[in-house]
Order: sequence, then C-alpha cells, then structure tokens
Amino acid sequence: MAMTFGHHPDPACDFCVEVEEIQAMACNRRIGFDPEPSLDARLERAMMFRVGGDLIAINAKATLREIERDVRRSPQESFT
Repeated sequence: MAMTFGHHPDPACDFCVEVEEIQAMACNRRIGFDPEPSLDARLERAMMFRVGGDLIAINAKATLREIERDVRRSPQESFT
C-alpha cells in the first residue's frame, strides 16, 4: 500500500502537494511565523516517500531535501 498524504488520489501528485505545503510551512518558520508545530513530523514523513520514476516527484524530493537542510540548520545560520 502506497503512502498517502490526503491531497490527491495519485501518489506522485499527492507527494508533490505535500512538498508544496511543507515548503510554505518552512517559509513561515524562516520568517518567524510558526503556527504549525507539525512541520518537523510532516517533513520526516515525506522524506520516507519513494518517488519512483515520476520526474516531477523526483524534483519535489530534491526540493524536500533542500528544505530539510534549511530547517535543520540553527536559527543563527538561517540569517547569515
């Protein structure tokens, strides 16, 4: 059974939408507005998704890795 995030019936599209939402949440955190404490859990869960051969999902996974690097950095590093 494929991992789903509840956005779309197609797993690759579902994953891509989840990455877009995570990206928005990470942006909110970076500017100091963090109403969603679930960002870390959602990021971790999305990183477990296997993208297969869908090129858009592959690019979304690369974006997700960049987000993960940014989120894991200390707050001091984020503004240098």
